[in-house]
Amino acid sequence: MKLTDNFTINELTYSVTAAANNIDNRPSVEVIANLKALCENVLQPLRNHLGCPVIVTSGYRSPELNKKIGGKQNSQHLKGQAADFVVPQKNLEDIFSYIKNTLPFDQLLLETGKAGKWIHVSFCSNGYNRRQAVDNYLS
Repeated sequence: MKLTDNFTINELTYSVTAAANNIDNRPSVEVIANLKALCENVLQPLRNHLGCPVIVTSGYRSPELNKKIGGKQNSQHLKGQAADFVVPQKNLEDIFSYIKNTLPFDQLLLETGKAGKWIHVSFCSNGYNRRQAVDNYLS
């Protein structure tokens, strides 16, 4: 199922950890609506601007999956409001700045962890977005 021109529900729900551990990561109708809003308002406009793929490394997480990977109990990934991504062809600091200065978002983190560096972005379709941005978040 396509959420936007360049993003699908499979891409925003797939997890290697879920597959390896037989964890059901199917989203509810409400979660799908949140993922669609995230794609329409942030990810697709970013993809259009960059002109190259935005690779989602973590989107929706079921409660069981979130617990398995050690995610925060109040993670917006649980609601389908957040995605982590990389763009191998581009500088993540530049992308962070572009999102911060141009697109709507709730939370924007330039994260660094064991797996490298990535951007976490969330969007709330209820109209209340905090615009919280942190460019050196250690996970």
